[in-house]
Amino acid sequence: MEERELEFDDDGKIKVRKGGALPGEGAEGEPDEIVIELHDFDDEPEAPTEEEELRRAAIEEERADRRARAAQALDEADALFEEGDFDAAGEKYLDSAALNGADWRPWFGVVRVQTRDLTDFSGIYECERAYDKAFRRMPAAARAALAEKYVPALSRRADECAVRHEQLTEEDNRLRAEAHPAAVRADRRYTFLFSAFTVLFALLVIAGSCLVPFVRSVPGNGILIPAIVCFAAAAALLAAVVVFFVRFLRARTALRHNKRAGTTPAGEEARVLAETEELIRSIIDDLNK
Repeated sequence: MEERELEFDDDGKIKVRKGGALPGEGAEGEPDEIVIELHDFDDEPEAPTEEEELRRAAIEEERADRRARAAQALDEADALFEEGDFDAAGEKYLDSAALNGADWRPWFGVVRVQTRDLTDFSGIYECERAYDKAFRRMPAAARAALAEKYVPALSRRADECAVRHEQLTEEDNRLRAEAHPAAVRADRRYTFLFSAFTVLFALLVIAGSCLVPFVRSVPGNGILIPAIVCFAAAAALLAAVVVFFVRFLRARTALRHNKRAGTTPAGEEARVLAETEELIRSIIDDLNK
């Protein structure tokens, strides 16, 4: 009998009896004991039936066939990739992944196609899912082999991007500094012209509006003609106000654009290089994990 003692407030015991009572012991145990009877069970699993065996064999055969066809498609994809037929290679890699999605190699093949073997990263965001699946399924040994193959060249490319980014950033700062005085002058000029013509327009409209109530109270055209002149001049000034408002907005936008880093062609290129460097270093980190 297997016996386990647990402490209670009344110092009682729980006894677990398996397979019946031992000789000399009653089924109820001692007065301060609780006895739980356990029966023996047959834990041996039932043997599979012939139908189940056949079903398992068919499943295994199908899996083996899919793995074989996936391996063949992978070999064909690798050959097409080496020949430079990237579109056909990509299709074959996808065929292989569809047959055996647990294999990391076809997923990484898709990444190789989209990035031209990790040299052109303009299309890498079109294969994010393949990239994630490849690195999730990739064993440590394969990752180490890929790191040995790709990391040196990727590191050099990242360093080149960093150096070129710094050069272009300095050029961007220089170009913006050279253009800044002209941007400030244009902003001040059109701010003044827009404000002046707006004030003149408003004064003429107010003057004409003030004269209108007195047109009939004064004999002749002594009030009518000045009111018409005020409104006509205001209409002419309105066109100038619109023109200078547009130019004022452009000048103000150009000044804000000039103050913001990375807005020249050199700055735009520097931004692209910074993103490329960050992407390359993230790939290096994934390969070195």
